[in-house]
Amino acid sequence: MQYCFSTEVVDLDHQMPNRNKRESRYFWDELNHLIAAGGFHTIEVPYEVKWDFGGRSGIPRSLRSITTKFGTASAYMAYLKENGIDGIECVHFDPSLFCRGAMPMYFGAAAHFGEEAISFAAETSGRTLTMSVTPPYFAVRGLAGDDLDGFLSKTGEMIGHLAAFAEEKQVTFCLKNEYWGLLRGEKITAFLDSFGGKVLLDVDTAHLSIAGTDTAKVLADNRGRIGVVHFTDTAFSDETETWKSALPEFPAGHATKVFTDPGEGRIDFRSILAALAADGYDGTVVINPRNSNDICRSILRAAWTLASF
Repeated sequence: MQYCFSTEVVDLDHQMPNRNKRESRYFWDELNHLIAAGGFHTIEVPYEVKWDFGGRSGIPRSLRSITTKFGTASAYMAYLKENGIDGIECVHFDPSLFCRGAMPMYFGAAAHFGEEAISFAAETSGRTLTMSVTPPYFAVRGLAGDDLDGFLSKTGEMIGHLAAFAEEKQVTFCLKNEYWGLLRGEKITAFLDSFGGKVLLDVDTAHLSIAGTDTAKVLADNRGRIGVVHFTDTAFSDETETWKSALPEFPAGHATKVFTDPGEGRIDFRSILAALAADGYDGTVVINPRNSNDICRSILRAAWTLASF
């Protein structure tokens, strides 16, 4: 197994101190140095095309922003190498941005930019593209009303198309199962069955835990079709169906967000690693202290946690 570090550690979606600084290239220059200093030399990149339309091009989360700053994807890879990062192991595409308006608009945009994210992964030597299988439940209900089965059926058609495109591009296509989505917990297993082995599972530890899932059972049930593993941690228990709320990552009535730094929550990473090793998993483990309040501390905590295994 090899470890990489996710740049989802940077919270760009919520107002925080030095918010504007995070839209400038020099911030990302330093971030690469910090990640490398923490002992991580490959990264995961969240593919977020909304930064194409924000008037700034310093956020390296889309093909356009990278070609604007560096000219080509290969030039960007050379830049990463010069700054301590050997490559991009994984790209995460979340279509939730497009979950508004009407269903044809959502599926059209998600398919278009999903292809773009796969192409980005291929051009930057990213071996894996992982896609959030559905937007959050609240957003889907706002778009599809009570027709959740229809939404899932169309989702299956879109994913089949994207999986074929990923196969063309020689990129491993995975589905990330989030606790706030329509296929939370073990529901993802039956959904994967319909793709004939062309779509693999992204095991995200915090999401499985919050959904009340037996992670060991998920690993056993999906032996041989795990494409990537995300080590996320949490101390949160969803006792009031927060997963159905408008902001499931930042629960109302709680003095905390859902995710913690690895080692600060309740996830038993040692037992998960042992189960993965027993199943013969030899792929990538992405370390993701998602939307950190203190990026430097999160990198060091992640390094310390891994060193203690």
